[in-house]
Amino acid sequence: MRRETIILVILGLLVYVILIIYGINKVYTAPAIPPSKEILITEPEEKIAIAHTEIFGPLERPQVIFDHKKHVEAIKKEGKKEWETCDVCHRPKKEELIRIKKEDELIKEKKSEIRDVLVFEFPKRVVKLDKEAMKKAYHDECIGCHKQKLKEKKKSGPITCGDCHVKEKEFVKIKYPRVEFDFKLHYDHETKLKERIGEKDCGLCHHIYDLKEKKLIYQNETEESCYYCHDISKKKRGPELSQIIKISSEKRLTYQKTAHQRCLSCHIKINKEMEVTKKEGEKLPPLECGKCHTGKYRSIEELEKIPRPDRKQKETLFISVGENAKMKGVGFSHKNHEYYHNNCRVCHHERLKACKECHKLEGIAEGGWVNVVDAYHAVFSDHSCAGCHNKKKLDKNCAGCHKFIPLLDIKAKEPKKEICDRCHTGKKEVVLPPPLSTAVLDPNIVKKDIKIKVLEKEFEPAGFPHRKIIDKLVSISNESKLGRYFHNEISMLCEGCHHQRKSPAEAKKDTPPSCQNCHPRYFNPVNPNKLKLQSAYHIQCISCHDNMRLEKPTHRCTDCHKEKEPRPIPRDILGIKR
Repeated sequence: MRRETIILVILGLLVYVILIIYGINKVYTAPAIPPSKEILITEPEEKIAIAHTEIFGPLERPQVIFDHKKHVEAIKKEGKKEWETCDVCHRPKKEELIRIKKEDELIKEKKSEIRDVLVFEFPKRVVKLDKEAMKKAYHDECIGCHKQKLKEKKKSGPITCGDCHVKEKEFVKIKYPRVEFDFKLHYDHETKLKERIGEKDCGLCHHIYDLKEKKLIYQNETEESCYYCHDISKKKRGPELSQIIKISSEKRLTYQKTAHQRCLSCHIKINKEMEVTKKEGEKLPPLECGKCHTGKYRSIEELEKIPRPDRKQKETLFISVGENAKMKGVGFSHKNHEYYHNNCRVCHHERLKACKECHKLEGIAEGGWVNVVDAYHAVFSDHSCAGCHNKKKLDKNCAGCHKFIPLLDIKAKEPKKEICDRCHTGKKEVVLPPPLSTAVLDPNIVKKDIKIKVLEKEFEPAGFPHRKIIDKLVSISNESKLGRYFHNEISMLCEGCHHQRKSPAEAKKDTPPSCQNCHPRYFNPVNPNKLKLQSAYHIQCISCHDNMRLEKPTHRCTDCHKEKEPRPIPRDILGIKR
């Protein structure tokens, strides 16, 4: 090879290496995306991210962070009241509601009512849901308003693209806390409304969509949560509700949009009326975002003394599938269960109807082909009786025992049959058993303290405060109505530790077999799945402490086992003559 060729090859290789190190790396390495700055709005900052990715898709320019409060304040400076500022940007519309009043079973009086509501959408005028139309509408209204202010020689907002579409705000996320319209807020609204108009009128808020008349109607005692028809997420529903959800989706009547439309329109109307009649110290309904989006939610305990919505629901129900039912009916205290939840949708997950209307014995389309047996007994369902009770077992006071008790019959995939009779009593009234008492226990049989000597070669015997633990479990059970109802006998509490006991087979009362009756002291090669006695004790005891979140004892061996003093080595072994 000629010398010149070798030099060119070497130079070519050097250029290639330089390109790899400096050039190609710069050309092909994607720029690092800055981390998303999520802003959790807990105070009334009232900022809104405008992106409409459902229409525009991937954005060509950064999203716009719109300062809603700043614009409201600017409009108020022009002499408008706070309740007058909304219709500057948001359009009003007429809404028709048909009221159906039952005089008796034969006569139904219909009355149509037209109401004014504001549609809290922007732009103000209705536009097609396509890119160009939406972009033009925003630019016309926003930039058009700013230019008009400039003509009037007033302080105005930006009119150039880069002043609104700011690069630094491209990855900002704004998340408002959810508003929980709980029983307390419902009761307050109901009370205030009655004070204002002199009667109870649920039709101002509640309505349903009549698929035949294709209109909103209100009929007394049909009140339901707004979520049922305006939660347009893609989850399975029955045929009727699916049709209503489809209409809500087509009209883009999300729960957020509907709540703002209904609630804020009412608040604006009341603010307007109270401007003249307002008494000193009287509060006006809020119009600012942060006054409703507080992020503060009430606990079940805080709602315990609040009256629940009256929909003529019965306090006690008798659940039975019919005369030919193979199982006894179940007495169900509806009133008591109302106070364990902060809304009705926990159980009435699709419509505010009785379970048997959608879930029949054979299963129907309205109930998603879930029959009535599974509706009540599905062990892992969020809405069934058995599923709800199983969730309670995860509470720290219950989990110590229930973590070791199987939730279901593995083969049948149903709840264990031993507990059926606690609900299927055939009695219409629900009677809570008396509190459990340890006075019935014979101290000669149920020992106060027990010494466990499994590891006595390495450690002193472990002390087990048997009676103290029983007393604690009895106290926990008595403090819970659910615990009292299902732990109707003190022997049931023993199953937490003696988890395979069968009391009818015991030779003497309150004498369950000890752990070593089932668990061998040493590994059994014939039955390798059987836990050794030492492992069984550790899993049972330590797991119970963890599940109940007990601070003591910890996982140190010496918390339970006092370490033995080392035995002296015989003198003969050490080679020392006597």
